[in-house]
Amino acid sequence: MDKNQVFEEMKKYYKQTKKVMDPHIFQEQFSGAVTSQEATLGILMFDQYLDSEVRKHGATG
Repeated sequence: MDKNQVFEEMKKYYKQTKKVMDPHIFQEQFSGAVTSQEATLGILMFDQYLDSEVRKHGATG
C-alpha cells in the first residue's frame, strides 16, 4: 500500500463518517500493510485535503 491508497482510504472514511479516522482505527486498518513513511505521507496528503475543504466550505461542527 502506498501514500495514495492511505490518503484515499482516509478520505473515504471521512466522507462516510464526517470524522477524521481515529488512530486506533488507522492502526487496525493499515498495520502491516504500509510502511511508516508511506503512512506519514498519506496522512500529510489527507491533512492538506482537510485544509482545502475548510477553505472551500468553512469549518463544521
